[in-house]
Amino acid sequence: MDDATKATFLRAAEGWICQEYHWHIRYLAVFSEGKWHVWEAQLDLNPLPAGEDNSFKTRVGSLLIGQVQSPIESKERALETLRNACLGQVQVDGVDLTLPMPGGVHFYSDMYQRERWFFSLHLQIGANYAENFSSSELFEMDNALRLTSPPFDGLIDAANWLGLSTPAAGTNSRITIRVSPPVDLLLEKCSLLNDKLSIKAISHSGLDVSQVGLAIRTVPGKGLEARTQIADTIIWSEPESSTREGDAEIQLENADAVLVMLSVGGATVRRHWLIDPSKARNNRYLAVGQFDKDLKMVRQAALESTDSNKFELAVASLLFMLGFNPAVQLETDSPDLIVSTPGGRLVVVECTTRIADFHAKVGKIVDRRGALTKSLQASGHVANIAAVLICRLPSDQIAADLDDLKSRGVILLAGEDISSALDRVRFPNDPDKMLQDAEAGLAG
Repeated sequence: MDDATKATFLRAAEGWICQEYHWHIRYLAVFSEGKWHVWEAQLDLNPLPAGEDNSFKTRVGSLLIGQVQSPIESKERALETLRNACLGQVQVDGVDLTLPMPGGVHFYSDMYQRERWFFSLHLQIGANYAENFSSSELFEMDNALRLTSPPFDGLIDAANWLGLSTPAAGTNSRITIRVSPPVDLLLEKCSLLNDKLSIKAISHSGLDVSQVGLAIRTVPGKGLEARTQIADTIIWSEPESSTREGDAEIQLENADAVLVMLSVGGATVRRHWLIDPSKARNNRYLAVGQFDKDLKMVRQAALESTDSNKFELAVASLLFMLGFNPAVQLETDSPDLIVSTPGGRLVVVECTTRIADFHAKVGKIVDRRGALTKSLQASGHVANIAAVLICRLPSDQIAADLDDLKSRGVILLAGEDISSALDRVRFPNDPDKMLQDAEAGLAG
C-alpha cells in the first residue's frame, strides 16, 4: 500500500507541475550523530509565487529552522526533489537534511479522503523516530531564539510561524509534500441561473489545457442527459503573464443545482455545487440570506476575517442554516458554542482562527465536554456529547496530531470543511446524520 501511495502521488505530480512552479519549503532540523536530521519539513509546490518573500534561515546550537520561497529550477529538478524526499532526503539552503529512519518509513496521503471538495496532491513520509530534548536544552533554545534575527519568542513561536510541530511535541519526524493544482475554478465568477450554467476557470500558462477535464451532474436534471463532459466547451484565452482564463456557458434543463467536477491529467482538483439562488429550498438559508445577500458577510467572517468574535458568530450562523440549533455563550469559562441537533444530541464547539492557541483549545474542549457530561449524568440525563473544534485555517496549515484528536474523541473541522458547508446550506440537511458521519470518521 505504501508503494502504491507513493507511486500515485508522483505520477499525478508529474502531470500537474509546470515549468514555472514555485517552492515554499519550511523546515525544522536538529544536528545529531554528525547529520542534520529532519524533525519536520513541509515542501509545497505552487503555480504562483508567494505575495511576500519570507525566506530566512536561523541556526541555534543544534537546531536549524528556516523557510525558502523561490521558483523551481526546472520541472525535472522539481520531480527529482520530490523523489528524494520520498527517500527521506531534502537539500535546502545548501544543507542536506535527512529523515532519521531506524525503523523505516511509512507513507500517508489525504488524497484518499474521497469526499473532499478540493484536492491538492499530498504525501507524508513518516519515520518511526522522535527527537527528545531535556527541559534545559529547550530552555536554552527558547532564550537563543529571542536573540536571533528575525527573533522568535521561543521554539513554539518559531514552529507556529512555520506551521510545523516542535521537538517538544513528542510526534515522530516527518516530511510532508503538497502540490497545488495548475488549474482551478474562479468560484465567485461561476453561476447557475434560470438553467444557464456559467463557468470561469483559471490555468497556469504552462499547462496543456487538453489535459483538463470538466464534468457536470445536473439536479434534478433529465435522466442520463443530466450527466455530461463539458471540457470541450471551454474557450481558453491567450496566456497573459503566468495565467490564462477559460469560459464556458451551457444551457441546461431542469437545473436546480449542478455538481461541477474539475480534474487535470485524471486527478481530481475540485468538486463544487452551484445552486440557482431562485430555487433554494432551505427556509433557514432564505431567512439569513434575506439580510445577508449571497452570505457575503458570513463568508467573509468564516473564511477570511481574523476577528475571533466574528468567526464564532459566522460559525453559529452556518450551523443554524445547516439545521442545528446553536447557542452563543456569554460566560468566558465555557465553550464558544453549545449546539443541539433535532434528535436531541448536544455538541460543544470551540472556534479558533489561529494555530497558536490550537492545543489550548483542544484541552479546553475536552475539559468542558467532561464537565458537562458529569453534570448531565448527575441530573439523570443521557450524556452522549460530541466535541467539535473548528479552525478557519485549511487542514494543511494546522499542525495537529490527528491520532491524538481521535483518541480524545474531538472532531476537527478546517477551512475546507467550512467552505463545503457553505455550499450545502441552500438545501435541507440532516444534522444528526452529519454528526454521525463525522463521528464515524473518528473511528476510521
